[in-house]
Parts: sequence; structure tokens; C-alpha cells
Amino acid sequence: MSKFAIAGVLSLIAAGLVFGYQAISSVMGPKATYKTILLMDVLDKNIVSWIDGISSEFIFKIADYIITSPLYLIFIVVGVILLLISSFRWR
Repeated sequence: MSKFAIAGVLSLIAAGLVFGYQAISSVMGPKATYKTILLMDVLDKNIVSWIDGISSEFIFKIADYIITSPLYLIFIVVGVILLLISSFRWR
């Protein structure tokens, strides 16, 4: 297996773990509600504050969409892209 394939599989496993954590945490406790973990929740506010200063409206919308996407979805997309890269890579 190539490094891209291993990273892709690990990214898909991370997506499953994050989704499983969200599912398990939603049924525990007295107020059982499903809360999606976003990339914005994981990173510090100072790290993502530079996005507000982007002057291009198109790039701002893309960056804002990425940081407000569910974390498991980001892991799935990255994992699939890495697996596609490893399948098209010539030896």
C-alpha cells in the first residue's frame, strides 16, 4: 500500500470514530441531543479568525463552508481524495 492509501484509510477510520463519538454522546446524559462537531469547534478562535479578513468573496465562501462543515464529512472527503490519488499514481 502506498502512503496515500494508508492516509486515506486512516482518514476514513477517523471519520467513523468522530461520527461514532457523536452518536454515542447524543444518547448519554439527561438531555440527549445530537450535536455535530465542526472544524470551527475543534480549532481555536484565533486560528480561524483570519478567514474574516479574506477580501475575495468567492474564497471567503469556500473557507467559511469548510470550517462550518461537519468534521466527519471533512475526513470522508479527504480520505476519498487520498484513495483516488493512490489509485491513479503510477509506479
